[in-house]
Amino acid sequence: MVTYAILANPGHNRVYFDASKELSLAELTIAANAFSTSCKNFRCEDIAEVPYYMLDAEETLTRREMGILSRLSFCYAIFTVEACGEAQKVLHPVSKVDAAFFNPSISTILKYSGKTNELFTRTMLNAALYSSSFAGENGQFRLLDPISGKGTTLYEGLICGFDVSGVEIGEKTVHEASVYFKKFLESEKWKHSHSIEKLSGENKSYQAKVHRFEFASTKEEWKNPDKLRHLTMVAGDSRFTDRYFKKNSFHMIVGDLPYGVAHGNVAGDWKSADGKTSGSLTRNPKELICACLPAWWKVLKQGGVLALSWNAFVLPKKEMAGAVEKNGFTVLAGGPYDKFEHRVDQAIKRDILIARK
Repeated sequence: MVTYAILANPGHNRVYFDASKELSLAELTIAANAFSTSCKNFRCEDIAEVPYYMLDAEETLTRREMGILSRLSFCYAIFTVEACGEAQKVLHPVSKVDAAFFNPSISTILKYSGKTNELFTRTMLNAALYSSSFAGENGQFRLLDPISGKGTTLYEGLICGFDVSGVEIGEKTVHEASVYFKKFLESEKWKHSHSIEKLSGENKSYQAKVHRFEFASTKEEWKNPDKLRHLTMVAGDSRFTDRYFKKNSFHMIVGDLPYGVAHGNVAGDWKSADGKTSGSLTRNPKELICACLPAWWKVLKQGGVLALSWNAFVLPKKEMAGAVEKNGFTVLAGGPYDKFEHRVDQAIKRDILIARK
């Protein structure tokens, strides 16, 4: 038996510190689904008055499993634990497996009002991937954020090496995100291409503008189609996601729904890519997801996972789960899946729902 201890990032969940232990243990427990090594006894334990997240492994973890631990949102350092007497423990540092495909600063230096914390975003990505049928695979994963804003979820996906796509109702927001991403590629000296395409449904039932990026870190990789990575941003209505992307395209759909505090959701005839709006604002995200879930279902692969965070003060989890299940998803509940709820501030009680197709 080998005991591992993870020291949390000092900045992890600084806003909701009291709930961070439950969140981190839930993420760790779900991530262990992808291990071939048997693990148990996930816990938070103080050593010399410093909290560590711990697990007992049947044997030494493989390099791949250490990589999974290293990519946990809260992971700062990893140790093995040696008992030394009845009350003493000795920590032996273990090298992290740094497998970041993209410079992590892409999401940390980006600042804007309403931005989701990048570490919380990473929690959602890990919970989604390791709850899917693809948890034990090493393939090229495709991620969709159907309410992507300026792209925090997309950038965190790039850091993991995913191909990423986003849908955002505001054309100005998508334009700003594409400008930021292009400048970042240029500053990092990545080979890249950027194209823009306009889409329109019959009788202009929908309109969208699509920004497509292809990129590679070297000239050699740029010449190899298997080494190219892709980012797609759609300025359009998320109800038509299945018109923008092929069916069964994505392994994960991850999104942070508007909280209904600083702003609401547009219901009815939403704003299209040409900037026109004929709908009304609602504080309840249920209307948004009920309108969009049929299209999201179509573009998600069988065995893929939908992960959504939202303000549970505005929409109770039971109602959220009911809406998701009504559209064919299976909501994962019990154990770590019931441990994501936490207070962000007086007006926001955030939760995460994980559902599999």
